[in-house]
Amino acid sequence: MPMAQWSPYSNGPIRKSVAADSGSRLDVQGEKQDYVALTTLRAIGALCVVEHHAWYYVYPAWSMNWFFAGVQYWPDYFFVLSGFILTHVYGQSLQKANGNGVYNYLVARIARVYPLHLFMIVVLFGFELFRLWVSHHTTAQLHHPVFAEGTSLKYLPSNLLLIQSWGIHHLNTWNDPAWSVSAEFACYLLFPFVVRWHVLDQHRSALLFGVLCVAGLLWVQLTHRTFHVTYDAAVPRAFFSFGLGCLIRTYLVAVQHALRRLPPTFWQCLAILLCCVLFAWKGAKGIYFIPVWVLLIASLTFENTPVSRALSWKPFVTLGDISYSIYLIHIGLLWAFLLVRDVSPDSVAWILQLPPPVTLAGLFAIVIGLSYLTYQHVENPGRRFVRQHFSRKSAARVAEAAARRPAAGPAPAAMEEGKA
Repeated sequence: MPMAQWSPYSNGPIRKSVAADSGSRLDVQGEKQDYVALTTLRAIGALCVVEHHAWYYVYPAWSMNWFFAGVQYWPDYFFVLSGFILTHVYGQSLQKANGNGVYNYLVARIARVYPLHLFMIVVLFGFELFRLWVSHHTTAQLHHPVFAEGTSLKYLPSNLLLIQSWGIHHLNTWNDPAWSVSAEFACYLLFPFVVRWHVLDQHRSALLFGVLCVAGLLWVQLTHRTFHVTYDAAVPRAFFSFGLGCLIRTYLVAVQHALRRLPPTFWQCLAILLCCVLFAWKGAKGIYFIPVWVLLIASLTFENTPVSRALSWKPFVTLGDISYSIYLIHIGLLWAFLLVRDVSPDSVAWILQLPPPVTLAGLFAIVIGLSYLTYQHVENPGRRFVRQHFSRKSAARVAEAAARRPAAGPAPAAMEEGKA
């Protein structure tokens, strides 16, 4: 049976992952848990990041109002959620997996995040080549030098290897949002060790691991005097948040039992209210968001509530499906806007004079439309290609395929390849 796939910016809806390993996806009543509402929140987070970068790139055209205050901390939601879902999907299977099983897990993770990442690197590289042509063949004054600073050619190897935010550079490079994908890629590599060394399922080690995660997050906040660390301490920031998500899923029965002391809807509304308060509070430190993300994820594991059902509305979940594309491709659109502004300032001046909500609505519409296309024509085909060409078949699957093979004549190519 194929291994499930999931990423917090990128993967398909969480409900699809349930079929891959139903034995580890049952609640205490034996019912499958889909957690579809959490998929919708991925879309909200991705759109908030789009808004943050839009403000950053067009500053000072827009004022820094309260709505922009804390949206840069949404990646921490992705990190916590990633630990939760990977434990949900792979927690039991990785404990029993042989070398092929661990290898296939890594292939599945790479398949989910790398094709679109590579696509955007190619797009942005081509865009820089076009800017180079513009700088040599027009009189336009480019505000940012070509193939310099974050888009220097020397940063391409680390971006292609997805290690650009592992503390090896002094700035964000190429596709800015991909710093979190790089940090999460490190979490993917560490996760099998966490599972196979029984860090989570032994109470004493789990307690120590939880203390380590909390202490590590405090260390990030205190030593850097900010939680918005991307290229330097991104991996610790991601892994310690990721670890909390792993613990939530491992001890979900106990967590839900504690939350049931009050109606689940109360906890969900409280978590959403706290999110809004932190976004409105300009002085809120990034570390304050972590317990709110934890409460939000834990409370939304109760699926039969008005809040969960509202967040599970199909159009919302569809946005969650394409959230990884939303997260990664919007920078290309902003780059294009900046180039047009450099070449012909008057042609975009009217856009900057519009009320920010109108501009954002237009930007969201364009990004969502393009993201749907990249989801259909880059993400999904890329995922299938990597899984089909690099996954290893287990001996049981090979034997099963042989048993189904016709006795005479060569096997069809599709049957030989199988589906990853």
